[in-house]
Amino acid sequence: MNQHVTTQFSISRRGALRSVAAAALCASPMAWAQKASETPWRMLVNEAVTADLSISMLATRYRDWADYMAAQIRNKQVTVDPVIDIRRFVQQAQSDQKPLLVFGKSVNQLSKLVRDQGYQPLVRRNEPYKAAFIVPAGSSIQTFADLGGRKLLMPDEFSATSAVAKAEIRRANIREPYISHTRFQESVANQIATGLAEAGVVNPTVAKKWKEGGGRIVGETQPVVNWSVLASPKASPDMVARLTESLLAMNGQSAGLLAGIGVKQWARAEKADYLALLDYTGE
Repeated sequence: MNQHVTTQFSISRRGALRSVAAAALCASPMAWAQKASETPWRMLVNEAVTADLSISMLATRYRDWADYMAAQIRNKQVTVDPVIDIRRFVQQAQSDQKPLLVFGKSVNQLSKLVRDQGYQPLVRRNEPYKAAFIVPAGSSIQTFADLGGRKLLMPDEFSATSAVAKAEIRRANIREPYISHTRFQESVANQIATGLAEAGVVNPTVAKKWKEGGGRIVGETQPVVNWSVLASPKASPDMVARLTESLLAMNGQSAGLLAGIGVKQWARAEKADYLALLDYTGE
């Protein structure tokens, strides 16, 4: 009887020791590194405040680009994580589970991720970003200065369009207009056309359509850094360099992919440009 009990105890003890050894292996840096290497990379995407959005549309739009990045770097799977709401996009970028890549159009929010969260700029859209102040063709507002005290409609208050528009009003020392917000860029133009506001602020794409339709542009903001791709604060210098070169290589090899996401050409991004934007907006 005693021998049987002793044998059972030895078996249990050996099992316990194996469990402890396995737990120690899983806790080792090498085991964690292996686990991390098996985890798909995440690309967090936000298109700011254009109206033709859905989660499925965004996922489809960026799938080919994600596959390109996966093939370029270690043949790793890259998952697209599209977020429509700007606030939620920022919250996810700030969470403990930070994505490897962030692509966004609200460059004021991206700039704060660079300054405050340690995100690393990789590339930006080659052209600078400028918001435009639009009015109907027959408006009594003839110049930018005439906007003082008028009803001015802007898109989402978290958007870069609104941030740079308010910065330009302050810079020009114009009397504060009566500012209100609607969610989408296209809604701004529609509401100005129907007389619900006297003037509006929109992105370059909507401004171009507005002018082609007979409307007027009475002013523009200063040019700032445009849509950008950032890397996680945890990305190594080697990884940052490889990601940057892979993105820049799209300029000559992947024109179709760039056109699919509305980019003509990537340019190398510099941290100073994002800090300069925040100096302009006062954020």
